[in-house]
Amino acid sequence: MLNDEVSISFTPMKVLTSVYNFFRPRIMGMIVAFLFLAVVLVSVFFSSWPSVDQLPQNLADQSNIEGIGVLIFTDFVVPFEILSIVLLSSLMGAIYMAKGDGKQ
Repeated sequence: MLNDEVSISFTPMKVLTSVYNFFRPRIMGMIVAFLFLAVVLVSVFFSSWPSVDQLPQNLADQSNIEGIGVLIFTDFVVPFEILSIVLLSSLMGAIYMAKGDGKQ
């Protein structure tokens, strides 16, 4: 009984079927993840990133905290709201994942 050989045969159709059955429920999630990755990569590589050599000496300049707050709540309201929705949904997902099934 210890010397019995177990032969495993792989056919291309069995392999393709098992790969399809593995990826079928995950296709939409993978598409969303790849689209998100594409948006992030395009925004990182095709954006101009201004740099500041020295801190501004003028307190009325728009690079202080008050100026940033005014910009967030006037010119950048829509991106700020989208970011808040994304962060809220990720927090809710983390709580859902940490909660578990409750069968322990």
